[in-house]
Amino acid sequence: MRVLITGATGGLGGAFARALKGHDLLLSGRRAGALAELAREVGARALPADLADELEAKALLEEVGPLDLLVHAVGKAGRASVREAGRDLVEEMLAAHLLTAAFVLKHARFQKGARAVFFGAYPRYVQVPGFAAYAAAKGALEAYLEAARKELLREGVHLVLVRLPAVATGLWAPLGGPPKGALSPEEAARKVLEGLFREPVPALLEV
Repeated sequence: MRVLITGATGGLGGAFARALKGHDLLLSGRRAGALAELAREVGARALPADLADELEAKALLEEVGPLDLLVHAVGKAGRASVREAGRDLVEEMLAAHLLTAAFVLKHARFQKGARAVFFGAYPRYVQVPGFAAYAAAKGALEAYLEAARKELLREGVHLVLVRLPAVATGLWAPLGGPPKGALSPEEAARKVLEGLFREPVPALLEV
């Protein structure tokens, strides 16, 4: 199975890389050093790229070729009140969550029956004070995928939207650390992979 994990140097992406060790595994992320180290650990190929740049996304997807599984674990958190949030924060959230997904889907090639996994969010967890920009970016991603799913299904490709509770990754570092009871990245990856390969393929996988 040819697998591409984007955002592989994050806590969740790294957990998927380790869980999928042994497959034809390709890893992408922005931090080249950390990416190369992870690739050596799991026997994968490291392909650094900034997927918010469409040219870099296009070059990456052309290089990896047809995929059986895409795990898009790119993401970023940011907190600011509505009155404090600047344009830079809103654009940063949209770029990390929506643009990267849009560019990957635009340029990816898939084998028939392939699965492409993206991570949304439970509204009740993110539609809270201080997270308006983050919540908007996740909501935009989910709406984009809902429409894109119908197009990709004609090509035999299944888009799977995953909603996770809080996961204890570095994403939470700027926010003071993960909330109590957060899943470990390894547990989150295991639960997602268990649900992902059920038949029929779930359009929405809530963990």
